[in-house]
Amino acid sequence: MRSEASSDVFKVWLYAAASVLLGAWASPLLYNAGKAVAEICATKQTNGPLEWLARICQTTDFPGFFEASLVIFAMILFLPFMQWLRGGRAGGDRNPWSFRLPDSARTRTAGQRLAKNPHGLRQGVTGFLLVSALFLMIAGVMVLTGIFEWKSPGENMAKLVLRAFAAALGLAVLQEILFRGIAMGIFLRAMRPAAALGMSAGLFALVHFLNPPPEVTVADPDAAGVGFELLRNIAAQFSEPRVVLGTFVPLLALGGVLACARWRTASLCLPIGLHAGWIFTNMILGGVTVAASRPSSIMWVISGASLTQGLVALAGILIAGALTNYLTAPADDTDIPA
Repeated sequence: MRSEASSDVFKVWLYAAASVLLGAWASPLLYNAGKAVAEICATKQTNGPLEWLARICQTTDFPGFFEASLVIFAMILFLPFMQWLRGGRAGGDRNPWSFRLPDSARTRTAGQRLAKNPHGLRQGVTGFLLVSALFLMIAGVMVLTGIFEWKSPGENMAKLVLRAFAAALGLAVLQEILFRGIAMGIFLRAMRPAAALGMSAGLFALVHFLNPPPEVTVADPDAAGVGFELLRNIAAQFSEPRVVLGTFVPLLALGGVLACARWRTASLCLPIGLHAGWIFTNMILGGVTVAASRPSSIMWVISGASLTQGLVALAGILIAGALTNYLTAPADDTDIPA
């Protein structure tokens, strides 16, 4: 690792750790506040937005509040984190909302800056269609073989598709800016490309692994410190090879594919398309099917509860990675962005 950039890598991991620890600490407070809002709105007439929030709070369990708390603190700490990276400098005339770090933050030229991509829209659409088509075909096979069973989506199918597309695009843009735009850009300045891609994939997998699965719960969601209890229960899953193989490894593979797409194109357009296609397909599948296997069964390791879990998901991600590698392969080594 290059010593002059190592401090920025430390800041990235410290920012992630602070977001998690503060989110875990505040999650019971957020849970109690949300349930109080739900109780108030159940007995009194309030305005529309508050009633909408109350309905969400009423049906959300503690793990949902835990996830929301982590996101809230990640947003709160983001601007101080970016200012810390910039070392308090204004960055000249560069737009402070730019996806890149300002030139004044570092004078060294190593790494890989995000470049203007004239083919960005085409790459993004191609990535979305590639992943969506691949995983929809896999989902169709899993439904035909009885691994997944049909269920009523509970809403109009067109509405489900539009909602899934909007959510997938928004989440993909936000996460790619954070993971591949900012974090991976810092890693590429501090270490060799292979190490930077690996660290980026690891960070992505670890953060997404913090989403509590249904079987990870807490005894008393009202108790102080219960967020740390849930965090310990999530971390304890690393001692279970079944969960590591069925959940963490597919996330690690996905993070690697997205990191390679960013490195090959020096742009976020293709990773956004790939990521959005993955989220979109999983939201559609989750809306119309349910897994037939139980989390404790060996079949869960193969198929998981969705296309985000299991060896089938891992195979699909690796196929998408191979196709992406083929589509972005440079004519020779000199074409790889530096």
